[in-house]
Amino acid sequence: MKHCHVLTSFFVVLFLTLFLFSCSKDEVEDKTSPSDPTEQKQEDLPAPEESARYYVKYEVSFQTQHINANRVIKFTNENGEQEIKLDERSTIVTWEGTYGPVKKGFMAKLDCSTPSYDYSVSIHARIYICREQEPFVIKAEDTDRFVYLKYTIDF
Repeated sequence: MKHCHVLTSFFVVLFLTLFLFSCSKDEVEDKTSPSDPTEQKQEDLPAPEESARYYVKYEVSFQTQHINANRVIKFTNENGEQEIKLDERSTIVTWEGTYGPVKKGFMAKLDCSTPSYDYSVSIHARIYICREQEPFVIKAEDTDRFVYLKYTIDF
């Protein structure tokens, strides 16, 4: 019985010692987190908008009742103004192009036409923009016989 009383006393003293001399939770400094709660690691911060990479996607669809091989698309990309001619002999012709990276302030321009007059042509065009890994978002769209779209990246 004496042995049990000594063992119990030992555990009571050990418990009281740990309880009285241990640190409180707010005194423990976590070395993995910043000392100031408003500080964040550089890799945790979102990229500044000035250094963000943007991508531009153009979509164009030409529809006509006549087979017309003359279709012209002018657009801007990271290399400046570009022009392509679509010489497909079909009543429906589509084209899509994705370009970048470009920076905030870039002006995306899209000019679609048929050099020969075609009263039945209908051109549908869109400009999409995405930032970094975000999804593409439509920023400009129109349907007409001649389409000119432009959008300046401002977000």
